[in-house]
Amino acid sequence: MNKKFAVTFSLIASLFVAGAAQAQDTGCDTVQWKADVVAKYPDIAKSCVGVVERDGKKYVRLSGKVASKGKDSITVKLDNTHSTMTWKPTLGETVSIEGNEVPAMSVAVDQALRFYMPAAQVSN
Repeated sequence: MNKKFAVTFSLIASLFVAGAAQAQDTGCDTVQWKADVVAKYPDIAKSCVGVVERDGKKYVRLSGKVASKGKDSITVKLDNTHSTMTWKPTLGETVSIEGNEVPAMSVAVDQALRFYMPAAQVSN
């Protein structure tokens, strides 16, 4: 994964449940994926579960499962694809799981995730 996507994934994954109830969700059919995103993640559209607007910004909501964990990284396999994304959480970064804020590195292999990426970075 290139650094831009790693940073984006890192920042947005920490939002993956927090505040979702306040956001308006629309369908994935509104996403026009950028060519470089499709080249890197060919079936990414199949892992899309919605588009959310929060604080005036749009985010694409994706689903996946923790495929593996390293000493300082988490690899997520996007649902319905053969694509993976690797995330290197920063010290102190948390995620929301079942309404509880937990350290990002506490996710378990095979754990299902829903996370957000800025629409401007993945779609036209």
